Amino acid sequence: MDTTRGNFAFNLADCIQYGIAHHHDMVNANLDVDFSREQVKEATAKLLPHADINANFTDNMKLATSLIPDIASGNYDRKIPVQFGTRFSSNATGQVNQTIFQSDYFLGLKASRVYRGLATKNLTRTEIDTKVAIIKAYYAVLTNQENIRLSKANLDQLRKTLSDTKARYDAGVSERVDVDRIQVSYNNGVTQIENQVRELVYTMQLLKFQMGMPQESNLELRETVQDLNVEAFSTDTLSYKVEDRVEYSIQNTQITLNELNLKSKKMAYLPQLNFFVNYGVNWFSTKFGDLYKQGFGASALGLNLSWSIFTGTERLHQIRQLDITLKKSQNDLDFLSQQIKLEVKSANTSYESNKATFVTQKTNMTLTQGIYDRIVMKFEQGVATSLDVISAESQLTQARTDYVNAMLATLISKTDLDKAMGRIK
Repeated sequence: MDTTRGNFAFNLADCIQYGIAHHHDMVNANLDVDFSREQVKEATAKLLPHADINANFTDNMKLATSLIPDIASGNYDRKIPVQFGTRFSSNATGQVNQTIFQSDYFLGLKASRVYRGLATKNLTRTEIDTKVAIIKAYYAVLTNQENIRLSKANLDQLRKTLSDTKARYDAGVSERVDVDRIQVSYNNGVTQIENQVRELVYTMQLLKFQMGMPQESNLELRETVQDLNVEAFSTDTLSYKVEDRVEYSIQNTQITLNELNLKSKKMAYLPQLNFFVNYGVNWFSTKFGDLYKQGFGASALGLNLSWSIFTGTERLHQIRQLDITLKKSQNDLDFLSQQIKLEVKSANTSYESNKATFVTQKTNMTLTQGIYDRIVMKFEQGVATSLDVISAESQLTQARTDYVNAMLATLISKTDLDKAMGRIK
């Protein structure tokens, strides 16, 4: 395998491994897990101390005027205008706040961790979907390759028959119509293989897309349909559990989140307590140049309690809404269980039907091949006509097509069944 030139020789396991590492959806799902990890750290950091610095500068271009009694002259009934303060003032204050109690902090931390678990489960679901898409595309490539192999084998046989017929015609034993009939059938066979090759190119492009592999890369598969041993596939639909499906686990996580949301809203009735400590410096001056020559410090510490005693009935209705949401998610879990069971039955029915069809079509193809071989032999002996050969060849082509289609349907339905039973991890 030459990764520098983009040349790959993979089996199914290699394709899946490559797809998990490179597919667009997998990359984004992994980034979602990283994002949820940062959310947990963010929730944890909320209980750490928070520090703020505030500063300002003021130019009182015209000081405010106040009226006070005329104390100097002893006439208290007379009011005189005075101005307090200085033109320039400035201050800077630093404050540290620490949350001592906040009702929803620990619930929020727990919820963020549940969100992280949800992101991880979504990653698992994306991984399963990616695997299924790769497996189906991989099977499509293998069955197309098998279809081409069978078509070429039949075409080789038809080419020999055509060559022999031409030789007999040249010897005056066969008629021109026999040569033309077999030639038409041969030409159709060539065109059919060309179309199958185009289909193979497309299915290979689809496989590379599902793997997240650049279309310019060269991919070769190290397996054939013979390596799959389709007839040996077996299923046991009695041992599966709905809990094996990642969707079931995701819905359980959603219920947990809804429970936490409800509990958080109920605990919002509790007060919030914060501790603070600050220190600041104030500067005053009538001249700007002298403003920062002397400062006056100030400091304070204390506790801050906030408690929303009554907020109307808004919170009550919010709690009821969240309770309804929780009940809906629990109901969705029950529905999902029934849905999974029906999915398994449907997938199993399709698989068993497709497998039975595959076994029949494989037998039919063998029988049709035998019929074709005997007709060709009789034709060469002069017992059968060219029409018999064309008819037998047409039946063989149809039998081969039915066999390959049945094989692909069996492989696809087996994949769907494994996914439905939660066996693709």
